[in-house]
Amino acid sequence: MNALYILSALSCLSVTWSSGDSLNLAFETAENTDLTVLGEEGLSKHEGGYSLKVNENCDYILKLSFKGHSSDKMGSGAKDFEGGCAQNSGSTLLEHNRNWLQFRDYVKETTGFDHASLYPRPCGLEPLGRRQPRYDVNFYNVPAHVRALWNCEIFSLPEQCAYSQPDALGRGHFSLPRLNNNVDLVPNTPRSFQPYPSFPQALAYEGLMVARQDNIPQTYEDMDNPEFEMGSYDGDITSFRAILPHQYVSGSDTFRHYWGFPVYEYQTLPYLPHLWNVTYTPATGIIEVYIQGKARLCGEAFDAAKQEQESD
Repeated sequence: MNALYILSALSCLSVTWSSGDSLNLAFETAENTDLTVLGEEGLSKHEGGYSLKVNENCDYILKLSFKGHSSDKMGSGAKDFEGGCAQNSGSTLLEHNRNWLQFRDYVKETTGFDHASLYPRPCGLEPLGRRQPRYDVNFYNVPAHVRALWNCEIFSLPEQCAYSQPDALGRGHFSLPRLNNNVDLVPNTPRSFQPYPSFPQALAYEGLMVARQDNIPQTYEDMDNPEFEMGSYDGDITSFRAILPHQYVSGSDTFRHYWGFPVYEYQTLPYLPHLWNVTYTPATGIIEVYIQGKARLCGEAFDAAKQEQESD
């Protein structure tokens, strides 16, 4: 396999040897980190929760479920940053509404994912057709206390990381894994996935968004089904993000089910999902996101770990 190297998404960065410029986030501990920056923990107001099972093929099926809540303000949102979503409106609709849910250790041991986040976005985010009310559900393969360090200097509304960052934590948002012999591919993502070329989009505590570039929705009408992106920080793929248009998970009396089969280039993270599903049940208002991939624990080992930790 070709060697991986880190390529700055924007410019070459100077290298210093000061300890203040070293990331070394693996040495950080939860006790020294303020987790409140990640938002409200637990998804209780969204009646949210998760479940995990492993099938006979040693595939995990990790499901996160939730309901919409009045604090999401989806009914006040608009497409194309119009009305209350206009950048000069002074509205709070453009503020990030952060919520997250910690998984038990056996979930990380089985799936590679440590926790999830839920972002209700009544105005959406750039570009183009993605500027519409939506929910973002993210599954992270890094600990929450590490993600809580991913700060950056911000600009614009909705807030995103400025392209020029004064320290290593900020610059980590704009470093991508690349292949030495094929710089057009981002390992552990599908073939057409790249940062948005004209405005790489990185968000504090989320990293750089890497998305499909060969079929970007141009209008609100072009994005009426769920899509997925992936997140990167400091040269690693760190999250799998399901984007759920509000028009898909509301306003219908019909049960809805969407699914997709991601195929990754130069995959070195074997647990990444090879199937993802979204369901919406109008009778209950429950929205569910499932991801399915190769389990690292299965059979009796999985059953024992799950039983031990859920009985605590």
